[in-house]
Amino acid sequence: MTYTPSATYRIQTSPKFRLSDIKQLIPYLHELGVSTIYSAPFFCARPGSEHGYDVTAPYDISPEVGTQKELQERALELKRRNMGWLQDIVPNHMAFHPDNVWLMDVLEKGPQSHFYTFFDIDFHHPDFNGQVMVPFLGEPLDKVLEQNQLELKLSEKGICLHYFDNVYPVSVSSYRPLLEEALQVSGNPEVTPLAERSLKELALHEAEESINPAAWGNFKRKQYKAEALRQALEQVLQSINGKDKKLRKLLQKQHFILCHWQETEKQINYRRFFTVNDLICLRMEHPEVFEQYHQFIKMLCDQELVQGLRVDHVDGLFDPATYLKRLRQLAGPEQYVVVEKILEGEEHLPENWPIQGNSGYDFLAWVSNLYTSASAREQITQAYSRLISDAATDYSQLVFDKKLFILTNYMQGELENLLRLLQERQLIPLEPEEQWRKALATLLAAWPVYRIYSNDLPVAKEEMKVVEEAFEAAHKQAPALKEQLQRLHSLFILEPEDTESRKHHKLYFAMRSQQFTGPLAAKGVEDTTFYNYNRLISLNEVGNSPAIFNLSPQDFHERMMYRQRTYPHSINATATHDTKRGEDGRLRLNVLTELVDEWEQKAKEWMEITRKYTSEPVENDLYFLLQTLLGVMPLNGEVDETLVERVQEYLEKALREAKNKTDWSAPNEQYEQAMKDLVQQLLVQDEDFMHSFQPFFLKVAHFGWLYSLGQTLLKITCPGVPDVYQGTELWDLSLVDPDNRRPVDYGQRRRYLQELQQAEKQSIDKLHEELLLHPENAKVKLYVLHKALTARRELHVLFEKGAYIPLQVKGPKQEHVLAFARHHQGQWVLVVVPLLLVSLVNSHDLPLGPEVWQDTSILLPDNAPKVWQQALGNGTVHAANAIPVAEVLNTFPVALLIAGF
Repeated sequence: MTYTPSATYRIQTSPKFRLSDIKQLIPYLHELGVSTIYSAPFFCARPGSEHGYDVTAPYDISPEVGTQKELQERALELKRRNMGWLQDIVPNHMAFHPDNVWLMDVLEKGPQSHFYTFFDIDFHHPDFNGQVMVPFLGEPLDKVLEQNQLELKLSEKGICLHYFDNVYPVSVSSYRPLLEEALQVSGNPEVTPLAERSLKELALHEAEESINPAAWGNFKRKQYKAEALRQALEQVLQSINGKDKKLRKLLQKQHFILCHWQETEKQINYRRFFTVNDLICLRMEHPEVFEQYHQFIKMLCDQELVQGLRVDHVDGLFDPATYLKRLRQLAGPEQYVVVEKILEGEEHLPENWPIQGNSGYDFLAWVSNLYTSASAREQITQAYSRLISDAATDYSQLVFDKKLFILTNYMQGELENLLRLLQERQLIPLEPEEQWRKALATLLAAWPVYRIYSNDLPVAKEEMKVVEEAFEAAHKQAPALKEQLQRLHSLFILEPEDTESRKHHKLYFAMRSQQFTGPLAAKGVEDTTFYNYNRLISLNEVGNSPAIFNLSPQDFHERMMYRQRTYPHSINATATHDTKRGEDGRLRLNVLTELVDEWEQKAKEWMEITRKYTSEPVENDLYFLLQTLLGVMPLNGEVDETLVERVQEYLEKALREAKNKTDWSAPNEQYEQAMKDLVQQLLVQDEDFMHSFQPFFLKVAHFGWLYSLGQTLLKITCPGVPDVYQGTELWDLSLVDPDNRRPVDYGQRRRYLQELQQAEKQSIDKLHEELLLHPENAKVKLYVLHKALTARRELHVLFEKGAYIPLQVKGPKQEHVLAFARHHQGQWVLVVVPLLLVSLVNSHDLPLGPEVWQDTSILLPDNAPKVWQQALGNGTVHAANAIPVAEVLNTFPVALLIAGF
């Protein structure tokens, strides 16, 4: 039977939070109601890695995180509590780093390396002469050589080129001239026999088809340990260091080419993760690569050290469907497997994948969009246009423009590689090349989803709709390229004249192109458009889109019923290590859709205040900043130095991502500093601003925390597996990484949980009163989380298999309530959350009792129980055919009822 978590808790393992720290957390997490720890990658990674996605050795655990013994101890502790472990794995890429032994072997041995085909490197690229691009120089190579920043050194690891902390092994072929010169220049008679023996042994290695890594390592150690030979070689290396011509001659013999990091914006001969030079992608479609990469992962599964796997960036793989079938065979049927996947609009996860679901970004978007007012869409759009003179009015056009901008300015090398692929496989004519380049770029930028997954032609029917949508959009953007686009369109279909060879080439292009549409979407939309289209920044979230402004209760119900039918064990996430802002800050900003007029007035007033400090900031950036301040401010409204610094650091990243006045390639430090100074002035120095800001903030924040309780309850009770991102038991007002990866105060959380449990034993009514009176301490969120998770664990069969039943709400306030039931074999739960409360209660009141809800009621199915117990309280609710909302939302603003036990 496949393992199914009741609830997961995501933890970012790192040198600052090791396996031993996690072991100490297990009792608390179990008490909280968590069934499964969901860990970031813990494999060997770059030294000091804070996230683990820069894997250097997938065949062992990082010593900075823990040991295999600690892994065993952790597994035993979890097993004692009937808990499990969900492990994040990274099959798409590894770190381009000296600690990556496989990659260094390629740099050293070239075609003689056992790992030569492991990485997605184009050794036939016409501009690189069979060398791998190593784009980590801070300046062009000429300047680096001029400043003597490259140095040859000898160690037990052999002869290496050193560039500050970067170390790269010289090629096997470099050893012969160096040894021969050592033989000639050394006056030490001991060198001759040592060098001659080394040259003979080297000849054997040079003749090998695949050089044995262990034997070669032994050869290099001999050169180092033989003192006389070592000294002679060091003398030779010193004669080369600092000599431009000699160094250049040696560099020409390498299997790699050193270059400035920005060169990859124009040309590149390896596939990278997004536009990150130091993450190099693997050819995971090759069985040998798959098997070797997953050896340790298989051991973890076989020894039951993990119960589930989360596949990072599945969209980067050449053939995700085949990969997932192999992974299922390797891991076994018992493993819970989910994939990281961003779904666009009405897109669904392929139903034939052998997995339990995705990592939850779709759920995050659905819940968030429940808490926006549909009627405000046009109003808030117009307000944005009035306040921001150059505001983008067409979101879809902005998305296309930014994707095209990224492609032509940061991913031009990838574009050129795809164009060359088309030409070399004779899928398009060579001329007119510029028109073909523009047509291909237009198509990639117009692609409406991250990617499609067909691994055969013709493309599957449902995915062909995506292809047609892409070409329709491309034609609209570039009607003059009609002929070229029609030819590109033919590559996704079978034509009568297609030979087997041509079909193979067409399919390869179709699949290869999809490895780049995803990164282009991520960089063009998530990391660029989302920092430019600032109408309502809470919608600018991973998995969400400003194009989808709102989700009605009916639409939400339909998605939940579909989820229950297809992937009922997908993760329900509301915050992750990759989200743009914290789950509670996001919902707080959604409140602006209910206060558009007041928000526009306040934003205009505050933007005027900023003018007395500087005329430099762009209106759109100011608008972004003001929303950010509303979302990040603690509930008590208190400003401290840490808050100011967090906002300043975040703003620097956001402005660079926007790529307008500043960017990562060419930072405009003057503009960035002006914006940072403005944060200090507004939050600390300007009493007029804070006097105006605080009352509006408190109003927005009041409704925001109420919505957060609903979001928390929905996450736990809807179809899917609820996930709690580290620390979000309390209010999550974090910003994008690294802000959302700050250390968590687990001592405080343990203490709060104990206090809640003790208070509940004394008086639930008094506890509710205290929680609602002091929401600023966030105990009220922890309470809902703990009670709902506990109920879910106790009723795990119901939540795993139970039907999702939308419940109709009738009465004067029916539009302000979402209600549903879960039902399985006579067991029931009923969930009630309020929506869009600004028009119901004032900014200091709670949505409780008959004065608010009047005679609004929830209609029950005919077979529903007549008696229900409050899980968030100790009351009993009696019902016939309906339950009054005022009765279930009488003392607490969300409700979880259970029956049939």
